[in-house]
Amino acid sequence: MKKLLLIGNPSVLGKNLENILKQNYHTDFISAVPKQISSISFNSYNALILDFTLLHKYSLTISKAAKKCSPNIIVLFLCPTNIPEQIILDFYEAGANDHLYSTLSSPALLMKKLDILFTNYHLTTQYEDSHITLNFDSLTAVIDGISTSFTPLEFKLLKLLSLNPNTVLTRQHLLYSLWDRNGNHVEETSLNSMICRIRQRIDTENHHYIKTIYGIGYIWITY
Repeated sequence: MKKLLLIGNPSVLGKNLENILKQNYHTDFISAVPKQISSISFNSYNALILDFTLLHKYSLTISKAAKKCSPNIIVLFLCPTNIPEQIILDFYEAGANDHLYSTLSSPALLMKKLDILFTNYHLTTQYEDSHITLNFDSLTAVIDGISTSFTPLEFKLLKLLSLNPNTVLTRQHLLYSLWDRNGNHVEETSLNSMICRIRQRIDTENHHYIKTIYGIGYIWITY
């Protein structure tokens, strides 16, 4: 059974939320703003639910700390409908996997959202074909049976492309997605250089994975 941590009001989605979560997951609750984030063992949880109404922008700090401690933890923000769009964007910069409007939701909808996140997030940790294997959990790559190294940022770009095969990803989307959680963004020239370096290591005469769609972006070709 998966383990969840909810930091916020246990009744944020209704008085039955606590019981429903405990019936389906090993669930712990912290119902006040934590005094010491470092005391929370994020790596022992599969998912973290943050109540923005209680925590406000402190929830962004908690999300960053959780992702730093446990990169594979799922982070879901619960927020009111009148929250500014910029704050929602901040959620994702802080490592959020998704958000849910608490004022329009219910325990049943939260359960469905968690089920989808667990299904989709943990099935997409590796790309593999007869030529290349990319493991995005261990940050390892094997090409034609030979271990090959990439930087963490190059792995992030490879994951974006390879796990969305045969789909055009715009340059704007890639640049936005490659921003780190400290707000440092990737310049277009850096993106060009990364694409070039990756191609030099993964392409062969019969394999050309990253196709340029001129004026738009890139597409990952499967083999």
